[in-house]
Amino acid sequence: MKKFKAIGLMSGTSMDGIDLALIESDGVNFIKKIASDYLPYQQNFKNKIIDLLNNQQCLKNIKIVENELTNHHISLVNSFLKKNNLTNKEIDIIGFHGHTVCHDPINGFSWQIGNSQLLAYQCQIDVISDFRNRDILMKGQGSPLVPIYHFHLLKNYPQFDKKNIGILNIGGVSNISIFNTFDENSLLGYDVCFGNAPFDDSIRNHCNQDFDKDGELTLKGKINFEITNEILTKPIFHKKIPRSFDRQDFKEILKPLNNLHINDKLASMAYIIAQALKISFEIINIKPQFIFLCGGGRKNIGIINIIKEQLNTISIDNIDQLDLNGDDIEAEAFAFLAIRSILNLPISFANTTGLKDALKSTAGITYKK
Repeated sequence: MKKFKAIGLMSGTSMDGIDLALIESDGVNFIKKIASDYLPYQQNFKNKIIDLLNNQQCLKNIKIVENELTNHHISLVNSFLKKNNLTNKEIDIIGFHGHTVCHDPINGFSWQIGNSQLLAYQCQIDVISDFRNRDILMKGQGSPLVPIYHFHLLKNYPQFDKKNIGILNIGGVSNISIFNTFDENSLLGYDVCFGNAPFDDSIRNHCNQDFDKDGELTLKGKINFEITNEILTKPIFHKKIPRSFDRQDFKEILKPLNNLHINDKLASMAYIIAQALKISFEIINIKPQFIFLCGGGRKNIGIINIIKEQLNTISIDNIDQLDLNGDDIEAEAFAFLAIRSILNLPISFANTTGLKDALKSTAGITYKK
């Protein structure tokens, strides 16, 4: 099969910056990771996104922020090409996720801001974006989309043959892919619960910093079992699977933790993530033998220690142990999804986003340079 070179761009709900990954792939059997890059957002731009998420905005202001976001992506792509002695003619496609400002599949939409036509024109590379809404039109959740990449990334690791593998991405929202390396039809994916989002929001509000570096504050906290166990009875943690969440879905639910000391609040939220994982395994009646962690949350030792304590019969490690970069996985995934879109291969399935029956959804919209 023909191989394509694709750049994937991911601006996650954690709002820290933009991840870029360049891969070469045939969309199925061959995946070569070539290079990656990262552009952190400056605080003033982070504040604009936070304000956009938390407050009603006029359409004009949304478009202004959208173009500013896109210009950051353009700057990263063009500097990456220059830094790596590449030309735009050597890149077949860009997979552009954009930045999620609202995810509401029940009401029929998922909104990622980002001016795809501007990105294509300024980089002189075709762009594929809007990966979620076709899936939602087909009665899916529009998320998570990365399980198909997780499967093809690990399927050739012989030590995992026919064993249930989980890849847990702890981004702004936590999502997991579960599969065995013998059969693509085993692929299952769903959102677990919140991820870094309420941790980062709490740190910003209490400590005037962006995140809990290495989980130092989480490690110092004590879990409030009375409050957390009450929170875990809420229906959102027991929703049928497949399912997807927005970072805002947990704001009201987590309010009872607001009166705790910041350390205890963070430790309690980490415990909720661990218990939400447990509950989800009971719902699907599958417990993976291995879980590999990716996303920024894997660096929060406080979260990871509590997950390991609560799921102590499962082998849990950072995906970096497999010679993979846990910071690049999602950006690589959107490059991979863009390649599958060119080839008209499915990116979402009944057991990942909840598409009806045996339907499969190919990717989003192509914007020509």
